Amino acid sequence: MASFDAKRVSPIEWAGIGAGALAFLVSFFPWYSVSFSGPSLGFDAGGSLSAWSIGIGGWLPILLLIAAAVVIVLPHLGTAVPNKTMIWLGLAGAAVVIILIRWLTLPDDGGIGVLGGDSGFSSGAGFGLIIGLVVAIASTVAAVLTFQSSRKTRA
Repeated sequence: MASFDAKRVSPIEWAGIGAGALAFLVSFFPWYSVSFSGPSLGFDAGGSLSAWSIGIGGWLPILLLIAAAVVIVLPHLGTAVPNKTMIWLGLAGAAVVIILIRWLTLPDDGGIGVLGGDSGFSSGAGFGLIIGLVVAIASTVAAVLTFQSSRKTRA
């Protein structure tokens, strides 16, 4: 087994590896938040769910980004990965699509509240989902740049 040399990892590959690590960390942040308050209730309440709690649309893209990071690291550990760039691009691109679908299908009050007007109820995407989407897009862009540079070197 070859030893890992961090100097041989390109900056674009570091972006993909970092995206996988950051996706894992962000998965524990709120991906969906609900809050409600008002004078009629007499109290404020709310809650949030992490990527691991909102269903397959939350945890699957995290696992895809982690898998992409592993695919990027494997050649630096001595394991050949044929079509590494295409696998990375497919995993990261799928993560972006799944996160977008999850965001679009989250229950949301649309800003009008339960009873219309200002009922004190709000729900929607949390901080973690937004950062997770940004991380997935960054990994996808890095994969596209790697794919383009590999095509130029072959031509």
